[in-house]
Amino acid sequence: MYRNNHTSRKSQQGNVYIVAIFVIVVMGMLAMNLTRVSWSNQDTLTREVLGKQAALLARSGNEWAVTYLFPLDEDDGYASLSTRCGSLGSSAVDASKALVENADIPCHIKKITCTESPTTTPVELKYIQISTRAVCDSGNVFEVEREQTVWVRGIKDE
Repeated sequence: MYRNNHTSRKSQQGNVYIVAIFVIVVMGMLAMNLTRVSWSNQDTLTREVLGKQAALLARSGNEWAVTYLFPLDEDDGYASLSTRCGSLGSSAVDASKALVENADIPCHIKKITCTESPTTTPVELKYIQISTRAVCDSGNVFEVEREQTVWVRGIKDE
């Protein structure tokens, strides 16, 4: 047995440094990608939460509008609903402020609208459309907007 003189220790010393640098670079890239995925998950979660809050606030606005249109012990015919629909706008501003103040969320109601069916609609098919648009934001980073719409009809007088 004899020793191979062609590959001495001095000629192999640089290989360890190259392998170490390669491992450090690869691990650094993996760490950066994991951090990026983590931030992406946090952004997605933030948007999801804001979207749910906006949707629930829009739903609350619609529920308020329906209770405004159908007060207890009042006439529920289409003519009465039409009159209340016309006056909904002035009350909606106060209601939207109250909904947001009590919710303690970074949201606001953009608008609550009440629209009557077209005049060409037959009397037995007339309806009223209530639509609420809510916006939630997270300090100028994300802004999520949701709109919900409901249709109501008057109860036929007999």
